[in-house]
Amino acid sequence: MRLLCAAALTLSVGLFVANGDDKKEAPKVGDRSAKVAELSKKYDDELKELFDKFQGAKTAAEKDAIRTEARELSVLSAAKALKLAEENPKDDAALDAAVFIIQKPGRFARDQEEIGKAFDLISTHHIDNPKVKDLLMVAGQFGPGGEKLLKTAAEKSTNKEVKGVALYSLGTMYAAQVDDADDEKQAAELTAKAISTLEQAAVMAPDAKIGGKTLGDLAKNEIVSIKATGIGNPAPDVGSTDLDGKKVKLGDYKGKVVLLDIWATWCPPCRAMIPHEREMVKKMKDKPFLLVSVSADDEKKTLTDFLKDNEMPWVHWWDGADNKVQQTFKVRAFPTLYLIDHKGVIRRKWIGSPKPAVLDDAIEELVKEAEKDAKKEEKK
Repeated sequence: MRLLCAAALTLSVGLFVANGDDKKEAPKVGDRSAKVAELSKKYDDELKELFDKFQGAKTAAEKDAIRTEARELSVLSAAKALKLAEENPKDDAALDAAVFIIQKPGRFARDQEEIGKAFDLISTHHIDNPKVKDLLMVAGQFGPGGEKLLKTAAEKSTNKEVKGVALYSLGTMYAAQVDDADDEKQAAELTAKAISTLEQAAVMAPDAKIGGKTLGDLAKNEIVSIKATGIGNPAPDVGSTDLDGKKVKLGDYKGKVVLLDIWATWCPPCRAMIPHEREMVKKMKDKPFLLVSVSADDEKKTLTDFLKDNEMPWVHWWDGADNKVQQTFKVRAFPTLYLIDHKGVIRRKWIGSPKPAVLDDAIEELVKEAEKDAKKEEKK
């Protein structure tokens, strides 16, 4: 399904096409901009044909062949665009071509050298151009080349709005990297870095417009979100309902280590975790530990029917129609897991299924902390 998603996204992404320069002294800019626009349209048309073919493909071999065609189309189109850009890397036509390479072929063939060269061209010659703002909003998704562009813009651009947007994108990128942190210390460092960078963005260009909102508001909202669900911060005392319809909230479990597992019965990786979770709960019996699974299923009956056929002897919440838990914890994929210590502080977070050994080690460490503190309290 990667092709389907990428194709739909690619066809919807806009291209910065500069208006042709009608002045006699610079006809080449307009000519080359027109060539970039023509190349972009041709790319969209051919990719749509492949998209339609993919939908009608019946075998895995057919789908693989179409994926290969899409990559070849992307590689060839990027090479043509780069050639146009390098004819005069400083003009608007070059910027058009570079943005085309990144936003369109770049979705299918991020490893090709043209992507890196396009980012370098923009970093070197167009870092003050306000037209790069939209690209900066997504640059962090393109690996090292995108990160390099963001850092260059944040450090060297003389355009405050460009600089502000670059800082904002860097901040959100650092926040996303928290989810892949190797340990609690690294996660805390990335969280602090994300907040600091977003604060700089809000100061640099608070009134810059991004999608109808101001950069200042976007940065402040992102900071609030990070603080609410960031590593080292108190977990939001969010409420839900259990299987009996009883109102429950996270604060009810203070004193225990809580693994909050936000999942759905239709999610294969979520279901794959069940056998290990079953073993984990059995192993942690009589320990200050609680597994709380929060179902994102549309209907409560879907969950209860599933539990009839699958042994899951631990606490279950149903997130209901309002999705309050998912919204509070900014869930964007399933499963999403938060590990909360006995004091109610978020200590780890995983998007997707963590390795069983990693999960077990993290839980055991926090359980030992809880037991140690409990013994101290007994001696008082």
